[in-house]
Amino acid sequence: MSKAEHPGPTDSSGRAKSKWYEYLYPPTLVSMLPRPSEKVRRRSFRIKMLYAFIYPFSSGIVIYAGLMTFSVVVTNVTGLLPQIAQDLYKGELKTAGAIFAWLFAFFLGGFFAGWCVEREKLLKWHYLHLLPLAVVAGIFILVGNSTDNSMALHPVAFPGMILFSIGIQNAMVSLTTSSLIKASQMTGVVNELGVDIAEIFHSEGEKRRLIQREALLRVIVMCSFLLGAMFSVAFFPGWQTEVFFIPAGIIIAVMVHDMLRFRPKKEIV
Repeated sequence: MSKAEHPGPTDSSGRAKSKWYEYLYPPTLVSMLPRPSEKVRRRSFRIKMLYAFIYPFSSGIVIYAGLMTFSVVVTNVTGLLPQIAQDLYKGELKTAGAIFAWLFAFFLGGFFAGWCVEREKLLKWHYLHLLPLAVVAGIFILVGNSTDNSMALHPVAFPGMILFSIGIQNAMVSLTTSSLIKASQMTGVVNELGVDIAEIFHSEGEKRRLIQREALLRVIVMCSFLLGAMFSVAFFPGWQTEVFFIPAGIIIAVMVHDMLRFRPKKEIV
C-alpha cells in the first residue's frame, strides 16, 4: 500500500485519530452548532416554498389593485424618493410631506413586524408574531368594505395603509426565510437570481445544491407575484376594492397555519 493510500492511525473504535496539531486551533462557531438532519432541512425548505408562493401572490393582488385605484404603483419606494426631491425643489412641501409619510409607513411596517418577532423570542409569548399579520388582514378587510367616499380610499391614507401592510409582509417573510425572500421587491429578486445562476456554474457539491434551492425560491417568488397580479387584472374590474378580501383571506390562512404549526405540545402526565 502506498503512503497516500495509508488510512492513518485509528482509535479502538476504528475511527481516525485527530492530528495533535488540530487541538491548537480553537473551535469555530459553525463546528460547534449541531447540524440539522436531512428531514429537518427538507421541512424547512418546504415552509420557505410555501411562503415564497403565498406572500408574493398576495402582494401581486394588492399592488395591481392599488394601481387601478389611484393609477400609481404605491409600493415603488425607489421611485418615491426622486418625487420627494422634485417636490422639495419646486417648494411643494405639502406633497413632499405626504410622500414622506408613505415612506415612513413602509418603515413602520417593517419595524412593527420585527419588534413583535423579537419580543416573542425574548418574552416567550406564543403567537405574538401573528399580531402584525392580523393588522394586515384588518387593513385589507377595511379597504375591501370601503366605498368611494370612505376614508380608507383617501388619496393620502390609502397608499400609506398599503405601504404599511406591504412593509409588514416583506419583513415577516424576510425574517422567516433569513432575508432570502421579499414579498414585493422584484427588482432585487431578479438581480439576485442572476447572481445565483452565475454561481451555479462555478460551484459543485453541497454548495451548488443550496444555491439551486435559493434560485428555485426566487423563481417561485416571481411567478407567484405575476400570478397574483394576473388574478387582480381578471377580477378587479368586477369586484373593485372587494378584491382585497382575497389577500385578507390568504393572510388569515397563514395565521391559522402558524398557530397549528407552533402550538405548544401538551405535557405527558
